[in-house]
Amino acid sequence: MALTVNALHPVFAAEATGIKIGANISPETVEEIENLMAVYAVLVLRDQNCTDEEQVAFAKFFGPRESPAGATTYGPQNANRLPMYMFDAGNIGLDGEILPLDNARRQMRLGDRLWHSDSSFNPLPTKWSMLSGRVIPPEGGNTDFADARAGYDSLPESMKQKLEGLVAEHSIWHSRVKGGMPAEMIGTAQTNILPPVYQPIVRTIPRSGRKSLMVGSHAGRIPGMPTDEGRKLLEELTDHVTQPKYIYSHVWKQGDLVMWDNRCTLHRATPFDDTKFKRDMRRTTCAEFAPSWAAVG
Repeated sequence: MALTVNALHPVFAAEATGIKIGANISPETVEEIENLMAVYAVLVLRDQNCTDEEQVAFAKFFGPRESPAGATTYGPQNANRLPMYMFDAGNIGLDGEILPLDNARRQMRLGDRLWHSDSSFNPLPTKWSMLSGRVIPPEGGNTDFADARAGYDSLPESMKQKLEGLVAEHSIWHSRVKGGMPAEMIGTAQTNILPPVYQPIVRTIPRSGRKSLMVGSHAGRIPGMPTDEGRKLLEELTDHVTQPKYIYSHVWKQGDLVMWDNRCTLHRATPFDDTKFKRDMRRTTCAEFAPSWAAVG
């Protein structure tokens, strides 16, 4: 079956049909998906109902796959219940039940409700994420996406010039505390494993050649600027990118797989009754090879 595409939003995001993910994807299909992602940045694949193995194999076609750090940041009791290269984005514990309110992984997940780009706190920048919906709550729990390319395009020329060459400090611990995680849960062991990194505020995206803003909740400081001034600028840019006209809100159906480009979108989880309903979401993320600025600082 040929790939067909229907736009979901005026500036980005599309639904594609005619593909079943897994290990048996042709080079032509891989190239077609790369081209679609360069245009739409968010791609929805319905009715996948994939296995973990199929999702992990599919991700391999598009770049080096990231591995979760949960087991190293909070010990074996919070180890990922899923295979290597797969992130647990749900609210289910190792016992298959809903995580208790004081669970460290649940506290970490609070930050996911802020606008962010996956793993911008790592030296190696991420390329795409792929999230599959295995168990969906009956209401709520949408994932919102914002197009940071459209946001950049609409900036005044004076702001574009101001941003050229600026970098921001990204830290997972900045976003976790901002999202409501108690600061006392973050110790030296955690900060040593995931120290701050530096990313350019403006990026040019490969293949499309479009510029984008790399902002969001992980970004907390601009080196060379007073802390308050830099933080205010980052928050203003995030607010600009996440205006309603740049947002696509995905209403999940069981079996969906949604792909997005972390280099030119922000996303956030939206609330649902997570003490009552299970939400089993599984993410694979592809990295890209780091340019020299990834090690700055």
